[in-house]
Amino acid sequence: MSPVPYRIGFVMDQIAGHVTNYRNLRSASSQEPDIVASWHEIHYYKAGGNFERVRERFAPKASSYVSGVMRGAWEVKHALRDKDNWDAIFTNASVGVFFSPAFRHVPTMIDFDSTPVQIDRMEAYGSSKDAKLVADLKWHLSRRLMRSATLLQAWSNWARQSAIDDYMVDPEKIIVNPPGVDLSFWTPATEEPAVRQPRRILFVGGDFRRKGGHLLLEWFQARRAESWELHIVTGENVEQQDGVFVYRDMKPNSERLLRLFRDCDLFVLPSLGECFGIATVEAMAAGLPVIASDVGGTADIVDHGRNGFIVAAGDVAGLGRAIETIMVDPELRVQLAFRSRSIAQERFDLNANARKTFAHLRRIARRPRAAEA
Repeated sequence: MSPVPYRIGFVMDQIAGHVTNYRNLRSASSQEPDIVASWHEIHYYKAGGNFERVRERFAPKASSYVSGVMRGAWEVKHALRDKDNWDAIFTNASVGVFFSPAFRHVPTMIDFDSTPVQIDRMEAYGSSKDAKLVADLKWHLSRRLMRSATLLQAWSNWARQSAIDDYMVDPEKIIVNPPGVDLSFWTPATEEPAVRQPRRILFVGGDFRRKGGHLLLEWFQARRAESWELHIVTGENVEQQDGVFVYRDMKPNSERLLRLFRDCDLFVLPSLGECFGIATVEAMAAGLPVIASDVGGTADIVDHGRNGFIVAAGDVAGLGRAIETIMVDPELRVQLAFRSRSIAQERFDLNANARKTFAHLRRIARRPRAAEA
């Protein structure tokens, strides 16, 4: 008799860093022969879609937020039509708050990099303060979702603690398991970083200002180091200038992006608002020292003084001191780079962390139906 597979429904947001995590997890699932995965992508915008056309026709000046929520909720509802055929559900969908009854019906793991309360506390995300009635409703919906889940998987201790402190979730119900990166793809350059000239600083962030790119650019322009270059990967319209190179068409997990990581000496992400910087993990896997700001789950990624530095968010002078400490000391830079790769191997191996996720899903899943003779 052949082994009975676990049928798992994956209902996953397609926004920001969650897209890369979704692709990585989907790739890793191919190594799990006893898991039959049903993948459902949840989008919040579709050019020319029905929700978008209705908003543009009847409320053209209104925020796209409402139509986005409606689209996302509709796509989750569509995905959950198959829930009775699943042994477990894995989801990170932000509109999952509307589907708590379904998640109580099928064993569910909720994956999250932050809680709504944490996002609302970060001014950099641009969220206006909700009226008390709205804030209370969001809190109750989020708390109900967390309680409906069988298991919660937090990306960091920072996110886990918020679920405990702000939503009163049982600590025994929450595991910490960050997303990993493909360590066979994200590998260091063979050339020692100490011998490259000119020295290159790398920034990767789609949301340039929220990720603190403007602060790094401000510091770099003021310093005017002729022997250093700043390389910026972003989708925003940042001006290229002397010593500043901008890449607007880089694709995640691409050979071109990997080459850029390998060609640089230091990765800097001075975010003003951040939940979990996957780009920082990629930089570490590629063997770069890293500097990041003290927001979100950064403390779970960067070991201050061991593979880089954690600086205060918004402190341009402190950011500059950290950069110069690393850039002017070739021996230190090589040591930090080596430790970055080591930490990535210890904590952020995609296959190892994905196996943990799949193991937890097997543990909470309904017993698979017997195989047909």
